[in-house]
Amino acid sequence: MEVKLRRSTRYGDPLEAVTPRKQAALRSLATQYLSARGPHFDTLRFDVVGILADRDDLRISHIEDAF
Repeated sequence: MEVKLRRSTRYGDPLEAVTPRKQAALRSLATQYLSARGPHFDTLRFDVVGILADRDDLRISHIEDAF
């Protein structure tokens, strides 16, 4: 799971921060971790949570199986 928090949309929506490059890095790290630790799973999923917390509002977006 990847969680991104932003206080405003000045630099974009929090979900936009999970770029293809970031996704590739997370996949690579997960592969390395699972290879080193040995657990076996038939499937894996990566969820992304975006939190936008400005002064007046809190918005949480959860994308299951995002990539």
